[in-house]
Amino acid sequence: MAESLAWIADAWSGTSPSATDLYITCARGLSPQQLAERMADHEPVEVGPALTIQEAHGMVDLTQIYCVGRIGQSGDWSFIVECVGSEGWALDPATSRGAEVLIFDPRPDDPPSFFTYLAEGELQLHFELGFGYDPVGAQPDLLRPALEAAGIIPPEDSLDELLGEDEELSPLEQKRRVLKVAGEYFGLSLPRQVIENGQLPAVITRTSPPSSW
Repeated sequence: MAESLAWIADAWSGTSPSATDLYITCARGLSPQQLAERMADHEPVEVGPALTIQEAHGMVDLTQIYCVGRIGQSGDWSFIVECVGSEGWALDPATSRGAEVLIFDPRPDDPPSFFTYLAEGELQLHFELGFGYDPVGAQPDLLRPALEAAGIIPPEDSLDELLGEDEELSPLEQKRRVLKVAGEYFGLSLPRQVIENGQLPAVITRTSPPSSW
């Protein structure tokens, strides 16, 4: 059984030192190394030894290394999990040429966190997580039917609140449910234990500060 992406929201809200070292970018149609190469600010991109999330974090010195990612594969999707920061907020849509790219960015220092879907070199869908639903992009309604069916947002034409005041979803629960729906829609699951507690091949993605900083 595929693992729900709801765990990402739980990890982002956690208290462990690695809780915010989970800037996640996924791609369908690219290998893990190809994804890293398109995201990196330098070339060539070398894949290093497998590291834990704590070891990858320790590589960041904020002088020559600003972001370190660990790469892997889950089904049809490649993924990279970056420590300390990411270009996610300002990632060039061209990164997705010939592919699909999903961005899960916690933005711990400048909330709210967000979800972005890029495909064929264009922004398809972008919205914030945990603070209502106001999507933008070429396909702003892509997930709306699934989110409505899951009871996360009210029908677009409805003037009534979906939930009473006593049942209003917390920001965390809204994030959990939205991420679950996104994972199911795109056929994406990510191995929490491997990402949080295991070792994955490491790559340096930023040798200068991300433009979004």
